[in-house]
Amino acid sequence: MDKQKRLRKIFEILRAYPDGVNGEVISRQVGVSSRTIRSDIKMLEKMIKKYAVTIKSAPRKGYFMKCEHPFLADKFIKDSMISNPTVAQSSGKPEEIIICHLLLNDYMDTTVTQTCLADEQYISLSALKLYFNKCKYIFNKYNLKIVHYKKDGVRISGEEGQIRNCIFDYADKNKDFAEKIFSSIDMISIDEVISKVLREQKMQIPDIDKASLCIHVAIAVSRSKYGKNIYYPISIVKKIDQTFEYDVAKDILEYLYTVLGIDISYNEVYYVTQCLLTSKKFFNTATSMENLEAKKIVHAILKKIKDELLIDFMDDKYLIDGLVLHLNIAINRIQFHMNIRNELLETIKNDYPLAFQMGVIAGQVVKVINKITVNENEIGYIALHFGAALSRKGIAEKRCLSKKIIIACAAGLSIAVLLKAKIKEYFQERLDILDVMPAYSVTAKTLEKVDYIFTTVPIDSIKSNKIITINNILQTEDINKIEKIVFDNKSINKAYLQEFLHPQNFFVDKEFANRDECIQFLTENAIHKGLMSEKTKASVYERETVSSTAIGNMVAVPHPIYNDMKVSFISVLLLNNPIQWDEFLVQVVFLLSIKKGDNKLWETIFLKLNDYIRSKNGVESMLKNKSYDMFLQEFSSMF
Repeated sequence: MDKQKRLRKIFEILRAYPDGVNGEVISRQVGVSSRTIRSDIKMLEKMIKKYAVTIKSAPRKGYFMKCEHPFLADKFIKDSMISNPTVAQSSGKPEEIIICHLLLNDYMDTTVTQTCLADEQYISLSALKLYFNKCKYIFNKYNLKIVHYKKDGVRISGEEGQIRNCIFDYADKNKDFAEKIFSSIDMISIDEVISKVLREQKMQIPDIDKASLCIHVAIAVSRSKYGKNIYYPISIVKKIDQTFEYDVAKDILEYLYTVLGIDISYNEVYYVTQCLLTSKKFFNTATSMENLEAKKIVHAILKKIKDELLIDFMDDKYLIDGLVLHLNIAINRIQFHMNIRNELLETIKNDYPLAFQMGVIAGQVVKVINKITVNENEIGYIALHFGAALSRKGIAEKRCLSKKIIIACAAGLSIAVLLKAKIKEYFQERLDILDVMPAYSVTAKTLEKVDYIFTTVPIDSIKSNKIITINNILQTEDINKIEKIVFDNKSINKAYLQEFLHPQNFFVDKEFANRDECIQFLTENAIHKGLMSEKTKASVYERETVSSTAIGNMVAVPHPIYNDMKVSFISVLLLNNPIQWDEFLVQVVFLLSIKKGDNKLWETIFLKLNDYIRSKNGVESMLKNKSYDMFLQEFSSMF
């Protein structure tokens, strides 16, 4: 790859990682040494200076780009393309571009060689293989495979429904991909047809779900054009035929034909119906029988959580009602193999570990009762309900004179409930939450009734210092902002940590090839020392199959779903070289095993580990020092 191509590639990588990217990551993607990357970045800095774009570096973030005006960055790309117009225009991470390429090829039943994929992104074949591992892991979530087709190259293989799920997710992630597959489709007209039918049928669904339905219909149209039809067994067809949503779907396809002239296979009416069945409704359309079945499942979930975690939610009516409504829709989604995006998944896993653990347990109960596998995106949404329930348990009942606020939200009910509960949990009597409402309902009169409005989306129609924008899920930056604007203004020590963080469980300079070898080594060592049983070891592997415990920053935190031991411990493993752990590279592994019922300790340790890794440069320190004493000193200072 010549220098001009390398510089363009480095620029695209920096744009794809706005929070920063390590020089080693860039060197692997470009296929040159770190030294060459440093030299190229210096040259690139000079080239982009006139476009008001700068490249910064920080110890914990790596290289990151600052751009005063995004359109100038686009202009740099266009200017740099003049000398080589064949340069790939796709944006995004390398594995994302590969996935989109393979999905596009599936429309035409064509293959692509790995050499072509590498040349398209100006990376070496060895670098491509690393990204292929990530692609295989991602495709596996959809039950899709990358297969070699004779000697012509590679393509994807799997069921049409799962291919559509993957297309749906990546159409949302990658604008270039969406523009290509929908280039001949009038999305505005499709949206108008859907809105008209929903009004006529008096069916109300959230805006987010309506937008998703529009994309699903567009996918049905685009796939049908290429003969990529979806078929349903008679057992599913009989079930769908009896639903109200089936009539709505028929009307949508009828309007597409009569108004827009779009003539597609009648099988697509079942596809559109399943999309409607798996949408959230503003009213509960479940039958009394479905609600009864869902209540039985919820009761089993809460009993399992009570037995395993010693936390009793059996009398929490808000939680029970919320889970019943959620499971009625979620089980339909899973049975119809409809994926749901959960953009908050990583935040939930990293910031609400105990709630996510409860979601995992709930998923296992559903799996036993309904014989279906609950994916991690669904588990994340179930965890939101438990996050709110945990917050309610910790809220003091006393109230006193406080600031009156309203929460304005654009997300779903479960997220709004969790946000409200977390705000109440942290600020308690200092804030009086009068209401939670959609952002579009906020008016000037609303402002007159309160001291502040906390909103998760910009409210452009009203300008006021009373409006404070926060995240969908309350984070540290939000708390600091509220403290500063509204109010103007260690329970675990080193000795206690040493009780379950022993030097003999601190392993350095180890060589393992994969995730399972790491877990096998740590769990067998724990069993040998009487810290873990075979049952708990099996639960560690079971937890890993539900959702990866790799959390980024070269770290994984494997742990059991269920623990039958009466002792807590942490084992630490430092590898000489990083390994592929699902979609992440991992070099530091923490096996976290906290005894049954000690949930506060479990969540505290997990959150502090996460903080140590992300904000205190913990991984770099551990790999550099390889010292138990140094780690204990640094980690204990977090409390």
